[in-house]
Amino acid sequence: MNSQYETGYTIRGKPVPSTSINRMEETNLSEDLSSKLERDGYLLLRNVYDADEVIEARKKVLWHLHKVGEVKDPYEAGIFSGESNRRYFYPNTQKLGEFWQKVSEVEALRRVINGEKISKVMNTIFAEKADHFSFAWLRAVVQGKASPVHLDHPYMNRGTDKLLTCWTPLSQIAEDEGTLYVMQQSHLWSDITDKFIGLDIDASPSRPGHIEEVPLDLVVRKKSVFLTSNFDPGDCLIFGMFVVHGSFDNNNKSGKIRLSCDTRFQPRSEPMDPRFSGVNPKAHKELGYGCLSSSLPLTETASLK
Repeated sequence: MNSQYETGYTIRGKPVPSTSINRMEETNLSEDLSSKLERDGYLLLRNVYDADEVIEARKKVLWHLHKVGEVKDPYEAGIFSGESNRRYFYPNTQKLGEFWQKVSEVEALRRVINGEKISKVMNTIFAEKADHFSFAWLRAVVQGKASPVHLDHPYMNRGTDKLLTCWTPLSQIAEDEGTLYVMQQSHLWSDITDKFIGLDIDASPSRPGHIEEVPLDLVVRKKSVFLTSNFDPGDCLIFGMFVVHGSFDNNNKSGKIRLSCDTRFQPRSEPMDPRFSGVNPKAHKELGYGCLSSSLPLTETASLK
């Protein structure tokens, strides 16, 4: 293999050359978080959460997946079984959404992703009291799959523009396990921003909310690189609505499911997108948690192109 391709990273099966990858810069909580976020577009924070609480949240999620036959014994290892009974118990979009909402709202998970530790970080960034969506984007990614390249703005822009994503890994995620990437300085790319600003995927369903350009081609065209890192329980990645990001393929050979959860924070004084707030958020197309591909059986997400 050519040395420039000797990485564990692929996107849709295509190796990513080492010349296109750099490590994210870590941020210390004692730094000026707002200024660094504005400059770099992201904050990689270590040990924000209690690692034991993250591991407990992961176990609770995997237990639910095990109950529908998608995780092998011992379920704590998080190995995909290649099978699923999820649709037998939850036969339609509504029922699948209700199941995924139940999983996404387990107390152990919410104690992490909506807890005091991350809230304090967000209070510091906003220099005022922060609030969060009640909706959470819990994702289970099987071997060979990834999150497509996109930015978040078109999916959640009916409230304040002072909105931040917090991506939380629910286990150790190595470079071959579908780790997240951001494209360096992409929050400053005016051509991408201009294309997507104001786009609401629910109001304009015929327009794609994701970026259609091949990620490797985009990185080359913009003379950028993929910034990424390995992650441990307790870490998180924070970024804004116009940061171009996605994940590499989950190439773990053992079949380990990559678990992560996205949450959104904003100043409490600002208006909140009503689709993602309240006890039973309606989300996209008023499908609730049924709008997420993660609500589908893992056997079905494994076959998605």
